[in-house]
Amino acid sequence: MTVPQHPADRPALVLVDAFSTGAMLAREASGTHRVLHVRSRDLASGTFGASLPGELLAEDLTYPGHETEVLAHLRARRPVGVVAASEFGVEVADELAHRLGLRGNDPVLSAARRDKSLMMDALCRAGVPTARQCRSGDAAELLDWWRRRPDIARLVVKPLDSAGSDDVYTCDSEQEVRDACRAVLGKTNIMLRVNEEVLAQEYLAGDEYIVNTVSRDGAHWFTDAWISRKQVREGGRRIYEAEDLLTPDDPVLDVVLPYVARALDALGITDGPAHSELILTARGPLLLETGARVSGLANPAALDLCTGANQVSLTLDCHTGDGASLAARPARYPVLRRARCVNLMARRAVPLPLAAITSALERVPAFESVRFRIAEGAPTRPTVDLNSSPGAVFLVHPDPAEIENAHKVIRELEHELL
Repeated sequence: MTVPQHPADRPALVLVDAFSTGAMLAREASGTHRVLHVRSRDLASGTFGASLPGELLAEDLTYPGHETEVLAHLRARRPVGVVAASEFGVEVADELAHRLGLRGNDPVLSAARRDKSLMMDALCRAGVPTARQCRSGDAAELLDWWRRRPDIARLVVKPLDSAGSDDVYTCDSEQEVRDACRAVLGKTNIMLRVNEEVLAQEYLAGDEYIVNTVSRDGAHWFTDAWISRKQVREGGRRIYEAEDLLTPDDPVLDVVLPYVARALDALGITDGPAHSELILTARGPLLLETGARVSGLANPAALDLCTGANQVSLTLDCHTGDGASLAARPARYPVLRRARCVNLMARRAVPLPLAAITSALERVPAFESVRFRIAEGAPTRPTVDLNSSPGAVFLVHPDPAEIENAHKVIRELEHELL
């Protein structure tokens, strides 16, 4: 008979910024490890701060201003791993893993794993094709760069280091570029940093793909890949509508996955999870961005049904185990069931009818789960980006027709309730 370990006797695991999807890492890890939580910032914004599973944390430490003390404290607890549990924690997790002598990505490229401009520079140095770009804090400088490239018909203007489609603008005219710069510059972004510059990139025409991975010792496992659909709303804001899980025999993966592997290598992502978004253009795949963390819409239960494994569990295997679960997986995931993630879209400000939406969805055969971003009765606002979507619905079924029917039901519910 196996005697359960007392929590105090469990090996320690450091999670940096276990907000949002990072809470899933904390929940899974807390059954076998003492979770030592480290905050990379003094505060997290309201929505993210509320997602922290404080009851699962053995300790909750703040790194800024206490670096020496926190490092000594962690050394004394002899953790077995350090994981960036959300986009917030990428740079500090790199630093802590390096200074504690644990598995992680080289801190030399940490900034390139967060700053989208530096990210593309790193790809270029490695010979990986990228979109053309210009960064500046001056709209006039961006417009001068654009005028000298008449073959670029459309621009995307966005913050350098934000997330979740926060303040991403598609611009067809010089005035729209000025308006976008005015909206973004000087604003505190979702990562709690002031936008002192913006990034202008050529607009990439083509289908968008999402590829999630876990790496260990420089080898990459593709845990799941999706094709993404977006809608364009007023003001040129492109919002995520839905993502469909691709089958492993889809020929597009023969093009997309090798490109992602090259991008991961260029960014020094040798160990741990990554979430990559790219466009398959007429010139081939071109990266939008890669986050060195688990996917923001990770759903372990759904992915276990669909592929037999999930990015969260495999990330913990990478950092806390011997990598046996990863080694037993094919490099390209299998598909056992089809899946779609549908982002809810609010059209007006109303108290969120969470119970009514959930009750209606539970009668749909393909419904697997729903993850709300706000609480029952909290006010919605018109959806303009991923962060203002009230939630995401996961559909899983062997029959694609059932998934299509469920999607229609969701859109009908939105018109009625949101």
